[in-house]
Amino acid sequence: MKTIKILLHKNEKDFRQQFAELSSILVLALLSVLVFSGLLSASNGMNQSFNKWDKSSNIATEWITVNSNGNLPLSTLKDDSAIKEVQSQVVSNTYVGKSSEKKIVQMTVANQNSISKPWVSSGEKFNTTDKGIWVDKNFAEANHYKVGANLPISINGVTENLKIKGLILSPNYIGYTGANGGIVANHRQYGYVLTNKITVPFTDNMINQILVIGKMGYSSTTIKERINRILGNSVVFIADRTENSNISKFLDKAYSIEKLSMMFCIILFALVILTLNTTMKRLVSHQRNIIGLFGALGIKKTTIVLHYLLYGLIPTALGGMLGLVIGPLSIGKLILIKQRPLYNMPFWSIKTSIYPILVFLILVLIGILTTGITVSSVLRETPAQILQPKLLSGERKKSSGFWTSSTSLKWDWRWVLRDKSRSKSKELIGIIGILGALILIIASLGIQYSLTKTNNDTFGQVFTYKNQINVNPAVNSKEYISLINSLNGDQQEIEQQGVSIISGQKNILATGTIMDNGIYLNLPLRTGAIGNPQNKNGVYISNMIATQLGGIKVGTNIRIRGSMSTKAIVARVLGIVQISTPQGVFISKNFWKAQGQNFVPTTIYTSQTISKKVSENATVLQITSLKKNLQDANQVLSSFQSVIMLLIVFSIFLCWFILYNLGMLNFTERYREYATMRIMGFQLHEIRMVIMKDSLLTWGVGSIIGIPMGLAFLTQYVSIANSSTSEFFTHISLARIFTALLIVFINVLVISLLVSSQVKKIDLASALKSVD
Repeated sequence: MKTIKILLHKNEKDFRQQFAELSSILVLALLSVLVFSGLLSASNGMNQSFNKWDKSSNIATEWITVNSNGNLPLSTLKDDSAIKEVQSQVVSNTYVGKSSEKKIVQMTVANQNSISKPWVSSGEKFNTTDKGIWVDKNFAEANHYKVGANLPISINGVTENLKIKGLILSPNYIGYTGANGGIVANHRQYGYVLTNKITVPFTDNMINQILVIGKMGYSSTTIKERINRILGNSVVFIADRTENSNISKFLDKAYSIEKLSMMFCIILFALVILTLNTTMKRLVSHQRNIIGLFGALGIKKTTIVLHYLLYGLIPTALGGMLGLVIGPLSIGKLILIKQRPLYNMPFWSIKTSIYPILVFLILVLIGILTTGITVSSVLRETPAQILQPKLLSGERKKSSGFWTSSTSLKWDWRWVLRDKSRSKSKELIGIIGILGALILIIASLGIQYSLTKTNNDTFGQVFTYKNQINVNPAVNSKEYISLINSLNGDQQEIEQQGVSIISGQKNILATGTIMDNGIYLNLPLRTGAIGNPQNKNGVYISNMIATQLGGIKVGTNIRIRGSMSTKAIVARVLGIVQISTPQGVFISKNFWKAQGQNFVPTTIYTSQTISKKVSENATVLQITSLKKNLQDANQVLSSFQSVIMLLIVFSIFLCWFILYNLGMLNFTERYREYATMRIMGFQLHEIRMVIMKDSLLTWGVGSIIGIPMGLAFLTQYVSIANSSTSEFFTHISLARIFTALLIVFINVLVISLLVSSQVKKIDLASALKSVD
């Protein structure tokens, strides 16, 4: 018992003396668990919130768009063994208030209230028997609409004042950004309302959307096959939760954050393990004589091992526990704060999971095992052997003739190269440390640049308009003709609609962009050329959709069916477009019309400053500048940008601690050599140059390997930000690569100076004495 007290007192003393080294382990454990638990708590919280709402509201698993027809075989659909529930409804866009106010809502007239039931913020629960409307909570709050007030809404061309029965959030509109699919929701201008056939009786025999809940055990593919077989040509397209953009945007973001945590965690933990290993080796090497004395005094080996296990246990356990607590409360909450304005969710919460705890336990176990293995390897020797000065790895090996006889190299370079040739494993650890630090910094600097540059290229090179005018699809109206005339030919008309793209057995829902003549939408191809939007021989397809369809190539035929079409068309792929958004196909107006399809513009691009006459035109729904669209796109990325800034800071911290520990390990293993050099008359500045050249050579080799590996990791890192509606591309400037190299170089240089400053503190007599 007395021995244990003495050893514990020694632990306390050592923790004070080795504070810098042990605190580095604590900080690394803290950062690694903090980042992992914080990111995962946000992702898990988003998934848990969705699952909670799914359970309470019975969210649909498939959304079927059909040609409006009241004679669909819904009873047959309900009786199918793969289908649990069916609900039919009518969805359309309409005005709220005066048409000149440009407030557009998507109105859903539901037959039942069993699938995708809305969450009621205030007022009455939605039902199908009371006359009135239930209004999107965010839209109502932005426009100061209250429960019980009458809201003028245009129904079938007639404005009716309908009582607001309640304010709701619908699970069908989690990622809703407006009737024209804006980048960020404009709640003042766009919203949705829910009502019933009592309120809108003329829709009694109308259906254009069917919600389905599939049974457990049946895949989405099977359910879609059953639906297509039963409903036949009435089906325009079927979207599951991964394809319905209003749902998939939210789920994609949660998955992206989860992938971010996993990718960062893998690199982080590899470097933490490396640091643990080097620190514990150095600590044990410092205390070889003490370990030998313990053995000589008869202290049991197990007692000695347990004593040293505390050096690996306490820093990792304390740092890990702090990370478990702080991560969700800091990073987790920060991410959710950034996400809330982008999605229409009734509740948000961070949610921890078992995985950060498992990672924490693994980290502590690694800390214990690393220390235990290092001490046990020393205790394999007898106390007398332990008390002997330790030879350097490879010290008894004969040096290579090149290093000893070459006169083309100065003595210091020959010394450095000789040491590296005989300590290959330690050199490999140093290179891995440099490589890992460089990968993290390149990835952190590169992802920020990639996301920003992709947005800048999209709204600057792909889209080059000054103003975007969203219009009510009414091509033949006098107002629309007047609008076109007022632009004096400076316009490009665009129609966008949901389309089903089919290739082989794969069917993907995407955006169809039909383009009239103009210069405001460019199509950059994989080959580096620009696609001809007026080509009449086929269509262009975005890179991400081509990949999802199994690697579509130029010349492949695909089938396309638009949401407003009665039949599909077959088209040849003319080129693969490297575009961030929209994802889908790009079709010339002439080709589209030649296939018997109607061209109904929904957007006009122009470089003109919008006049009052244009903005007040009855067909104009919204006017947005290119600059505003870029700002909105960057706002969507703001949650990633916040996390990325943290990762950059953490990467620099990690770089410092890793390289510091490697540098000090190098000094510990060579301090007898440095002492010998001083005895032989070498000046301190000469020894310093040896240390610096040793470190810089390791930095150079690590950098040569680290740059391509960092760029490869960055490509995977950038893909995390992709969603079902947008793709981001890897970009990094030479300046940022140079910055990453410079950050690591400065760390190496400063640490080399710190290590070399220890040389003059060496007690020469103690370092070189023998215990024989």
